[in-house]
Amino acid sequence: MIPDYGVRMKRAKCHTEILAGINENGMKLTPQRRTIVEILTRDYSHPSAQTVFQAARNSHPKISLSTVYATLHSLKSLKLIRELDFESMDNRYDMNTKHHLHLICNRCGRIDDVADYALVIPKDIEKNTGFKADDYRFELYGLCNRCN
Repeated sequence: MIPDYGVRMKRAKCHTEILAGINENGMKLTPQRRTIVEILTRDYSHPSAQTVFQAARNSHPKISLSTVYATLHSLKSLKLIRELDFESMDNRYDMNTKHHLHLICNRCGRIDDVADYALVIPKDIEKNTGFKADDYRFELYGLCNRCN
C-alpha cells in the first residue's frame, strides 16, 4: 500500500502533462519514451534509471540503458521530471517537479513525498541573508515506518 502524504498527483494528469511537454518541445514520442513516461508516472518509489530500464525491458526487450538515460536527461532538461542525486545511492527520478519534502529511509532507500509542512521560503532567506537560491530541495533522513 502506498502512503498518501498529500503530494500524490493524479497519475493520469501527470502522464498527460509530461507527454504534452514532450510534444511541445519537439521531441519525438517514440514507443520507448512513452513506456519510460508510463513507468515514471505509475511508480511512487522515485525509481532509479536502472529500475526504469528493467521495467522498460518488459515491453521493449531491446531497449538500451543509454536510451533510458538519454530520455531521463531530456525530461529533466525540459523540467518535466526532477532528478534527485545522492552520494550513497543511485540517482532517483521524481515526476513531481513542485517543491516538496522527501522522507528518505537510510536502511531500505525508500523515498516518500510530503507536502503538508512549513517550507523555508527562498524569498524570506534572501530578504534576511542576501542569499539568492537558484534551486532547492528538502530532505529528511531516517527510518521509514517499515524499517523502524
